[in-house]
Amino acid sequence: MSFTNTSTGVAAIQGIVDLRNVDTSQNFSIKLQSEWEFYPNTLLISENTKSFKQNKIYTNQPESWDQYFENNDEIHYGSYRLTILKEHISSQMYGITIPEGLAPYELYINGHFIGGLGNLATNNTQIAPIGRPSTYYFTLNTTKSEIIIQGVQANRYVQGGFQREIIFGDLHSMERSKFFSISTQMAVCLVFFFYLLFTILLWFIGIRNKSLLYFSMIIISTCVTILVSSNKILFSYISINWIWANKLYYFSYINNMMFFVLFLRELMKEYSKPKILTIVPLLCATYLSFIVIAPIEYIFKTKIIFTILFIVSPTIITIFTFNIVIKGQKGVIFLLLTGTAVATNSLFFSLQQNKVLPYSHYPFDLLIGITALSAFWFTRYFQTTLQTEKLSVKLQKEINTKDDFLANTSHELRNPLHGMMTIAQTILAKQEHKGAQSDLRLLVRIGNHMTHILDDLLDLVKLKEKTLRLQPKPLNAYNLASGVSNMFRFMLKGKPIELVVRIPINSPLVLADETRLIQIFANLIHNAIKFTEQGSITIDAEVVGKKLYISVADTGIGIEKDIQERIFDPYEQVDSTMTSIGGGLGLGLSICQELIALHGGTISLTSSVGKGSIFTFSLPVAKSQTVADRDLNVEKDTMLLKYSSLMNGFTQIEQSIATSTEKHTLVSSHARILIVDDDAVNLQVLVNAFSTEPFEIETALSGAEALEKLQENSFDLIISDIMMPHMSGYDLAKHIREKFSISELPLLFLTARQQSEDIQLAFLSGANDYIKKPMEYIELKSRVQALIQMKQSSEERLRIEAAWLQAQIQPHFFFNTLNSIISLQGVDNEKMEELLLAFSDYLQMSFDFQNVDLTVPIDYELKLVRAFIAIEQIRFGDRIRVEWDIPNQMKLFVPPLSIQTLVENAIQHGILPRQEGGTVTIYIEEKKENFTIAITDNGVGFETKTSKEKTSVGLINTEQRLKQLFGVELAIDSVIDQGTTISFSIPKKI
Repeated sequence: MSFTNTSTGVAAIQGIVDLRNVDTSQNFSIKLQSEWEFYPNTLLISENTKSFKQNKIYTNQPESWDQYFENNDEIHYGSYRLTILKEHISSQMYGITIPEGLAPYELYINGHFIGGLGNLATNNTQIAPIGRPSTYYFTLNTTKSEIIIQGVQANRYVQGGFQREIIFGDLHSMERSKFFSISTQMAVCLVFFFYLLFTILLWFIGIRNKSLLYFSMIIISTCVTILVSSNKILFSYISINWIWANKLYYFSYINNMMFFVLFLRELMKEYSKPKILTIVPLLCATYLSFIVIAPIEYIFKTKIIFTILFIVSPTIITIFTFNIVIKGQKGVIFLLLTGTAVATNSLFFSLQQNKVLPYSHYPFDLLIGITALSAFWFTRYFQTTLQTEKLSVKLQKEINTKDDFLANTSHELRNPLHGMMTIAQTILAKQEHKGAQSDLRLLVRIGNHMTHILDDLLDLVKLKEKTLRLQPKPLNAYNLASGVSNMFRFMLKGKPIELVVRIPINSPLVLADETRLIQIFANLIHNAIKFTEQGSITIDAEVVGKKLYISVADTGIGIEKDIQERIFDPYEQVDSTMTSIGGGLGLGLSICQELIALHGGTISLTSSVGKGSIFTFSLPVAKSQTVADRDLNVEKDTMLLKYSSLMNGFTQIEQSIATSTEKHTLVSSHARILIVDDDAVNLQVLVNAFSTEPFEIETALSGAEALEKLQENSFDLIISDIMMPHMSGYDLAKHIREKFSISELPLLFLTARQQSEDIQLAFLSGANDYIKKPMEYIELKSRVQALIQMKQSSEERLRIEAAWLQAQIQPHFFFNTLNSIISLQGVDNEKMEELLLAFSDYLQMSFDFQNVDLTVPIDYELKLVRAFIAIEQIRFGDRIRVEWDIPNQMKLFVPPLSIQTLVENAIQHGILPRQEGGTVTIYIEEKKENFTIAITDNGVGFETKTSKEKTSVGLINTEQRLKQLFGVELAIDSVIDQGTTISFSIPKKI
């Protein structure tokens, strides 16, 4: 307990305290110290005290009584006696606080029983309570008063007797001290309780992560440690023996430390992941199990483990949080405060256990620590919220950009598509050859289908921008549903599905746009047909209030619950995988929802997997029940053209598409193929097979010859036999993969070996694909086209990526340039104009579509480099110096944004980190067989052993394009504090 206004103490002399000259009426509180009478192995009240007068000893309180017993292994008991001398004019109420120590014990004043802890008569050593501070009140009205405390030390594993002062004082002073001590602890627990309520609230609103659970356990454990320490308030209400009370005491402290470490590890995982933060909780958990299972004597014998864990844990926390604070992480200062507070709590705890402090320690430091944790939590939450808002804004911009792109694409494709279809229809009218007519009809149908895909995209954009206008009029839902259903019955041929319209003929008219209502019916019915294998599709309706609810029910595959929640989102499909049914863009249901909402209705979905789905939408009932135009011709509605184009049968279309694919290559540009086979006849067969394709074919009779040609030229595909003398196809593949990845140079194996082991070995050697001999002609062409397309797509990705890297001007470069322009205004207008012109040239060339070309003239690339250097020199002045060593006239083409990337790297990461700056040299030398380009700086340099994964994206992209175009790599030579040279060579003839 902690007491206020307690004097230093009054020393007893041979068991007597003289208070006759002390005012005890108010603000009186003293520590009863020094020479108390002590009777070992004697209970003065319970036994005949006359025979034990010779056993009287004077103790120097507070101290352990163990020294007065011969056998320390036995249970000790004894009595303390003190006489108080005080003249009383009238009776006065006093109080006395007995500290923790003996248990059980009894207190007698002038021979009268005042109170005690436990029961001396019935409590044995196993069921005795744990010692705790208690305050008792009594009246004194005599000149000489006697205090006797007799008790037993049930816990023989700790020192016996009273090792803290016994406090004596007037009633009001003792009441005040007791109230302050208990209320302070309860106030801290109350604060923690509010923290716990807040945590529970977060849990119920859906924030369910590990850190929240750990934080809750910290609060609970901390409250338990408070209630079992100092006043040990918990044991005043829960009656448990001293064994389990001590176990609870040790358990609560170690449990608290364990969850503190776990919680901080969870919070710090994005900053640091030290293994010690995993090891310490495991040790704590092991020791907790030991506390629960082990006998009490072993717990006291291994108390050093408890002390180490309790002190080492917060020390480790403080050290690691301090390291993170040094690194400058935001908000981690709160973690440092937490670690410091926990370490302080451990220090006070240790001092209290060793009786260094004269009073008990209240857990204000733990309160500070947990509050600091909460502050860190809230700080990180607000940072995350702010970041989420920024990402949300960015995402919305990306969505808008995507929608704008789709809208622009739809508009731009409409005119050329219309021209193509018009020409195809004109030729079809004049064509007499039936085969050509079939091809042209297929072309027209595909064109119609593509037109309506574009229409869907435009509708979606119009609906989002709220620019789509309806032309509502009274309509008969039954007639429209029947007409649309009749158009779709052709899709049911061969399927055991019944399409039924059960809308009552006399159902009220709805107020809707005819074209859009047909579109809604068409989308819902078409979806139902796609996802129904057998059963029925039923269209029904009923009137509810002033709305007509129309349902389209099927007995198809159904929709899973998680997909139902987002099925009406744009581009969302029931199954978007390669095995999906029907395909499509996933816009139909989204457009339906938006159109129905424009009509003032709603759409809902009820579905069970394996049983089917029901889409129900509502439309307002028209006030006028007269149809404006009874001559409805649903079949001629433009919304159904994309479905009517399929009415000639799927088999014919598939055959036509196969024929078209066979006659028209899918490769977007001329490709160079190297065919490797040791048999000249086989080579000629393959060359003839590709004679109708726009390929440039070269051949090689051995793997060695193929490698020589790879050194001299670049290819889009290698076709190789496996069984060849000297160098097999497997060996050739390994040599190729040492220089080219599978996307940089695809490799197709032709093999007569068809065992699974051979095929596996082919892929392990580096092949992209394989064809078994004898081969199908169409299969060969299809696989070749697929691999070449992959190669070309990879090249295009690199080109676009390079242009994207340049187009994504770093925000700090953009804003720093603008700030430089603003700062020069009115100070140096001439320099400001120079910077504006350079920045304008840089922006113009950064967004030039020429950047997606394979190569650009050297003059074009150097113009961009000069614009970039001009900007940086104006910004940084003499810190950037550039030397040019290039020929005047060069017929040289380089990958776009290649030299500019190297120059930017040299400036940003080479010379600018130096305070004094440095010099960048741009060197181009024309040699007999190639051009050598080198960028040199005298900057900080770097360790050349650094893996390529750690280099910049721009350098990686540049090297990949150089490798694909010219078969060369970047040569990097760098010395720390001396500079870096990055160079590459471009052959004169490829």
